[in-house]
Amino acid sequence: MTLIWFVVWLIADHIGSHEPLGFDPVNVWTATLLLAIALDLGRAHAVRPSRH
Repeated sequence: MTLIWFVVWLIADHIGSHEPLGFDPVNVWTATLLLAIALDLGRAHAVRPSRH
């Protein structure tokens, strides 16, 4: 999810206007990055290991 976010941000940053990642205050790109990281970490934590 985070890699997909990075690709989308990279394309949008080069095609559109330059949008830096700001943490004070948090802008839309930074908020979606934090969401992508949270979803990745939450999935890694919630998935049960498979038994083989």
